[in-house]
Amino acid sequence: MDPKIDWDAARSKPFADVETPPEWPPEVKPMSWNGLNLLGADGIGGLYWDGKRLKTEIKLSWAAKILGGLIAFFTFMAAVAQVSMAVTDILRYLNGG
Repeated sequence: MDPKIDWDAARSKPFADVETPPEWPPEVKPMSWNGLNLLGADGIGGLYWDGKRLKTEIKLSWAAKILGGLIAFFTFMAAVAQVSMAVTDILRYLNGG
């Protein structure tokens, strides 16, 4: 079974004729069933609207960048400490201590 999509109908009326919740911004409208045909994905995380890629990036604030850097730094330092303790223990074992 090969369903056919009426692309002209989907493009002409992508939104449903319903009331939106009061907490939604006034420019946001729910999708119609035909309008959902305009939404697509590429299988590797890309989201598309009517063939145009949607911007889906996340930008970290300066505080989040600093926190992430500190976490990475201290994680690296903990790994260095673990390796140095392991080397010390191996050397002690090899020296008979």
